[in-house]
Amino acid sequence: MQYFFTDKFIGIDREKLQKKVGDKKLVFMQQIHSDIVAIVDRNSPVMECDAMITNDKGVALCVVVADCIPVILKDNVKKVVAVAHAGRVGSYKDIIKKTIEKMKKEFTCKEDDIHINFGPSIKKCCYEVGSEVIDGYEDFTCIKNGKIYLDLIELNKHGLKNLEIDPTCTSCDTNYFSYRRDATKKRFCGVVSLD
Repeated sequence: MQYFFTDKFIGIDREKLQKKVGDKKLVFMQQIHSDIVAIVDRNSPVMECDAMITNDKGVALCVVVADCIPVILKDNVKKVVAVAHAGRVGSYKDIIKKTIEKMKKEFTCKEDDIHINFGPSIKKCCYEVGSEVIDGYEDFTCIKNGKIYLDLIELNKHGLKNLEIDPTCTSCDTNYFSYRRDATKKRFCGVVSLD
């Protein structure tokens, strides 16, 4: 299995990504901040969803972000991989856990066999939110200088096994695009494929 997270120097440049994945087909989603999980293969159209699962060795799944958590899931036993887009809305809707459940249901994956990587994302040091969006999620916030900050990592990691978290904050580190820092439309991505 091959997986990686790009920085702003590769971003979502298809030519550069293609060089990294060889002859595999790059598969992107139309991300809509949902909890929709799609099963895809090399013949699938671009789908409106925020997670994709495949057992097709001919594709490389791509999740596109600029502060949200790019999540990669890998099951070496069943030879199944997935990506998920975990922003605030998707996190509130349990997008990662729903992806795992679908991997278990559709491909008989076992939770113990699924390894998860959180790529670079905005951390609680920088993710300021309004009080109107945290109802019920106060446990995942902290207050500094009268401002509320949401911890997307803590919100998403509960109950997950075999988890690796990239410590990079995309808002602090200028090697990554950050919507919060620059209001940019540019993105970077996480990519995973089967051997």
